[in-house]
Amino acid sequence: MTREEAYAGCPSDSYVEFYGGQWLVVPLAPVEQPSFFTCLPRSRRGTHH
Repeated sequence: MTREEAYAGCPSDSYVEFYGGQWLVVPLAPVEQPSFFTCLPRSRRGTHH
């Protein structure tokens, strides 16, 4: 899927990540993920790339 599709279909309990040449919607693991992994469409503050 494209980045736009990933963000459009990303539920609030998941985040979008580019991995292996494709955009993935990844469910958040409780406690393990920093707040900046939270799915915020059109936000470019993420530093996990």
